[in-house]
Amino acid sequence: MRTKINKTSMRWIMRIIAILIIIPVIGCIYFAVQYRNLENYIAKRMEALAMPGHELCEYRERYNGECKCDVDFEVEEEVLTGLVVPIPYQLMHPHLFIENDFQYVDAPRGTVYLTFDDGPTWMTERILNILRDRDVPATFFVIYQRGEFAERMYRRIVDEGHALAHHSASHNYRQLYHSVEGFLDDFAKLSDMLVEVTGVKPEVFRFPGGSNTGHLRRIQQEAIAELLRRGYVYFDWEVTSASTSPEATADTMYRAVVNGVRGRDRAIVLMHDSGNPGIVTALPRIIDTLKARGYTFAVLDKTVRPVFFDYLH
Repeated sequence: MRTKINKTSMRWIMRIIAILIIIPVIGCIYFAVQYRNLENYIAKRMEALAMPGHELCEYRERYNGECKCDVDFEVEEEVLTGLVVPIPYQLMHPHLFIENDFQYVDAPRGTVYLTFDDGPTWMTERILNILRDRDVPATFFVIYQRGEFAERMYRRIVDEGHALAHHSASHNYRQLYHSVEGFLDDFAKLSDMLVEVTGVKPEVFRFPGGSNTGHLRRIQQEAIAELLRRGYVYFDWEVTSASTSPEATADTMYRAVVNGVRGRDRAIVLMHDSGNPGIVTALPRIIDTLKARGYTFAVLDKTVRPVFFDYLH
């Protein structure tokens, strides 16, 4: 019995020793590989830093498969000379930039910004009719759709003086918020289509679910910083119609908006032109009541002071 115990103990000791040896070896190999990858990355970036402007386009084509050759290479060279090494996703979709000095103009007291998310749908046409009949502008945070009806709705939004705004192509949280690269690909898909269909490049954005949705947590600060770096402004909201609630009715949506706006100097109101059709019934009453109380209506653009939800921690 004593011999068996000793042999068993010895086997366990040998296993422990092997584990203590193998784990550090594996760790050393892993970090050596990571170090080599980092060296290669730095070497590539330093190669870019040494390039004159006319060669930078070719480098971008090798790096991310695309290049817009109308880039201001003088600016690029100035940045490169300053030894600013961009994060890889900062080289993606170089056309996704807008001029913005982030100087905001405060709206007159009593301004309401009606916003509609997730269209276009059949409800969009009804809502546009209501807005036209009451001479009220609004902001439509749209998603990607093709086809005669959807494209007609995009153009009508623009032609009738409303703001065409960016809400994402897919509205798929898992796909959209998996990485900053995926987020930018999605952003570019919708932006490029809207430019093609309407000639308008949207300048304001709303995160599906809002900027503090748990789905965004993985890339929250990076995505927000990248949007702002490119000149875009994103908007959350101050008042909601709760139109996505299964229990919502035209009456509950009317009360939610009218009561939510009361007492505010200005209000950005979240509604949806998809899902619950009660908003089509509630909207005329909402507009008529707010007008009777002295409110005026405007659209969101890059000069409007945005409202942001707090970061998730």
